[in-house]
Amino acid sequence: MTEGYIKFNCVWDQKEIGIPEDLFQTLENSRSRLYELGLIGMYPDGIGFGNISVRSDDGSFIITGTATGQFAHLNQSHYAIVSGYNFGQNSITCAGITKASAESLTHAAVYEALPEVGAVVHIHCLWLWEKLLNEYPTTSGEIEYGTPEMAVAIQQLISGMNVDEKIIVMGGHREGILAFGSDLNEVTPEIIKIYNEYQND
Repeated sequence: MTEGYIKFNCVWDQKEIGIPEDLFQTLENSRSRLYELGLIGMYPDGIGFGNISVRSDDGSFIITGTATGQFAHLNQSHYAIVSGYNFGQNSITCAGITKASAESLTHAAVYEALPEVGAVVHIHCLWLWEKLLNEYPTTSGEIEYGTPEMAVAIQQLISGMNVDEKIIVMGGHREGILAFGSDLNEVTPEIIKIYNEYQND
């Protein structure tokens, strides 16, 4: 399995999508802050990592597109709307100039399990991952990311979590951490706060 480029089934309607300007600015502001800290970006081998999403009123969600980690700033063409998904078939339906991230099913798993969640952030940070591993709810190290098993594992973890726990460590996805909450204005500062606290620990 090649990190960052999971071969999942994607029904992709390659077309322009419209994101309301205020929502787009919220997405960009949050992503830029995470990018500046190196929590979203691209590895030297060209593989991108990290993504963010927000849920829409109709149940779909907007997510950063695949292979966009290299860019410090995105435009609307770098985002996609996921309108449908199937965990068992490892498939999504999306629209946008750029195909939705391979991590879309992971985001979908959180949204399905917690209707009150409006935003999900997926970051990579090895030292933070090592500190949070098994300190926060953690998926099995045997479950690879971008798989139906990961989506199921995340939902199982969520069902047993306290209401104030909004971080999941992906045990089988080295460096991968999920954070979620009501919106990006809640989630982004919270994950940055944890990053800063453990960095100074």
